[in-house]
Amino acid sequence: LPLTCTLLFCLARMISSSSRRLIGRVAGSAALSGPARNSSFAAMDVAPASSAVVPEPTGKQLRILALRRAIPMVGFGFMDNIVMITAGEAIDMSIGVSFGLSTMTAAGLGQCFSDVAGITSGGMVDAAVTKLKLPHHHLSEAQLELKVSRIYTAIGQCIGVVTGCLLGMSVLLFMDTDAVDRAKKAKELESIFESIVENGHNLVQAERATLWMVDGDELWSEVTVGTKEHVRVPKYSGVVGAAIKSGKNIIHEDAREDPKFDAKVDEKFGYVTTSMLTVPVKTDDGKVIGAIQMHNKINDDGTEGLFNVHDERMVELLASHVTTFIRVVYGRD
Repeated sequence: LPLTCTLLFCLARMISSSSRRLIGRVAGSAALSGPARNSSFAAMDVAPASSAVVPEPTGKQLRILALRRAIPMVGFGFMDNIVMITAGEAIDMSIGVSFGLSTMTAAGLGQCFSDVAGITSGGMVDAAVTKLKLPHHHLSEAQLELKVSRIYTAIGQCIGVVTGCLLGMSVLLFMDTDAVDRAKKAKELESIFESIVENGHNLVQAERATLWMVDGDELWSEVTVGTKEHVRVPKYSGVVGAAIKSGKNIIHEDAREDPKFDAKVDEKFGYVTTSMLTVPVKTDDGKVIGAIQMHNKINDDGTEGLFNVHDERMVELLASHVTTFIRVVYGRD
């Protein structure tokens, strides 16, 4: 995208320069009037106009011409790409993640910043090139209009802008190119999990629901209905760790009576767990990647209840939806 835009920019400059020269010639011809114009036509009738022969540029002059056209475009290409990449990355990491913008949208917005930077930095690039004291080709205006000169000019500009764009891409070596993708996936998973868990805890009439995910040797909770904090515990600690290790559902009438029950999480949030249902989240091949816990069943009359087989089946269905969403987001099991 930046390379295409810069090439089009170069082409526009070339067309604009040629157009200005053509307009100047037409204006000069139009300035002839009266006797001057008549005498010109008369001269053409008397004898063919003698046109001066334009000497062909030497190979050295053409190489110098291409070099002088290439060097400024290196600066423009470098500036264009480095601004587009850095601005696009910043946009993608901020409003792109927050509002779900695509990477191409962020790149397009970054290109806007790049174009503005190209306009404002044009004089700086030209001044820097002037200080390089490059050799001069000593070609006349007529020689510069020759086809061979225009070809070398275009070649020099193309080589320069491609070189500059490639140099500008070197900033990618110092950037975490996967950070945006991870942030967008985490944002999408957070919203999906929050919706699933909130609907699930209402579905089985539980006070609170927790979604645990396996992360190496730890379990982390991204969404806990009733709280906004993240929790991390050792992988096989507590009742949830036992369910993940065995791969089986666990139902408690009073979880506090289980020696494996870890009361630290309750103490952290000032909560008291009694009845609890824990269901592992598994991939299609049976690998346990997390667990869903429902805390404190409430009956229709508001009294404390107990989770039953029907609740167990509903949470199993919920866990299968979590697996499906993970597969869709990450593109794998």
